[in-house]
Amino acid sequence: MRSTFNILFYINRSKLRTDGTTAILCRITIDGSKVVMSTGENISPSNWSVKRQETNNKQQNQRLHSFLEKIEQGYDTLLLQFGAVSTKLLKNHLQGVGANPTTLLALSREELSIVQSTKASSTYQSCRSYHRQLESFVKSKGIADISLATLTMDFFDDYRIYFKRKGYALSSTKQNLFWLSRLMYRAVSQQTIRYNPFEDAKYERVERKIRCLGKTDVARLLAMPLQHEQAEFVRRIFLFSVFTGLAFADVSKLRYCDIETNNAEVRYIRQYRKKTGVESITPLHPIAEQILSLYPLKDKTEDSPIFATSMSRIQIGMHLKAVGLACGIRQNLSFHVARHTFGTLTLEAGIPIESIAKMMGHASIASTQIYAQITDQKISRDMDRLMEKSERLSENTSIFPHDTQ
Repeated sequence: MRSTFNILFYINRSKLRTDGTTAILCRITIDGSKVVMSTGENISPSNWSVKRQETNNKQQNQRLHSFLEKIEQGYDTLLLQFGAVSTKLLKNHLQGVGANPTTLLALSREELSIVQSTKASSTYQSCRSYHRQLESFVKSKGIADISLATLTMDFFDDYRIYFKRKGYALSSTKQNLFWLSRLMYRAVSQQTIRYNPFEDAKYERVERKIRCLGKTDVARLLAMPLQHEQAEFVRRIFLFSVFTGLAFADVSKLRYCDIETNNAEVRYIRQYRKKTGVESITPLHPIAEQILSLYPLKDKTEDSPIFATSMSRIQIGMHLKAVGLACGIRQNLSFHVARHTFGTLTLEAGIPIESIAKMMGHASIASTQIYAQITDQKISRDMDRLMEKSERLSENTSIFPHDTQ
């Protein structure tokens, strides 16, 4: 999905130099975020055309056109390389900031900056932790940084042993090693090094355990509306995630225009995941529909977020913990749990794994196959049966009392 990308040349008539000229500036806008750069050109305000965004000097206009082409080429290059572009990333690229680092930690910092600009906050926090671990390891060797060209498989093995000695779990060790390998692939793509020195590295297999709710716990959540306004809001969006598979970041940014209707009059969510940029298409479960009905469009715009809130992520987490306790659920609730519950619900219902991958916006079906390992009958075997029950329940009693305003 291409972002909204605009370039505008302009002058600030209120900021004149002593010679009566002013700088020609360039404003770049990507998805509503703006950044201003200097073109290096100056002009008398009387010689500037606002409508044409150019001067009356042919040579100066040619330089502005070259500047424009440089921005457009930079945007296309970054879009091809990273799949998403921010104004900060584009500005750094144009100014040559972080161009092809030749040392490990410098490359790690550059990669971290890219993640911060293009990925979800949770992804950035994880990658920042990987960077700090790598920084600590390098400094433990008594050096400030290390040349990429000098790295060998011995460095990789030493890093693995470093985590074992510190008592880190195998899964944590593996994620940090993945970050190190990721940096090498980046260095190869930038032609800083000719090959990845860790290409033949072997990773110990980690048995991934998925935490999800059983049907009894889901029923408890459905049956217990809360009086506390903020806690009830959190209960609703958690259940919305359970029955749509949307991650917290995607629930938060869900807009009214993301809800579409097909030819069979079936409503569904079409959205690009914030974490991966992959499109997800999810039919709306009756319970999800009931939750949406509590937040009508009214005087809002189609582009407005449906579940707008002033609560921080930490506050939402605290309320979610309280919701779990109030419902007598032993397992700690999180939006990862909600998303995994959706994956198991749909799999138990016999929905093809390829369809589940599309619903959940997985970049690879390998991410979806983890749910195939769950054979516990804690969750209903038949999604259709659950939908029928929820429809009967919604006809008789409302599990989401409307707000009184």
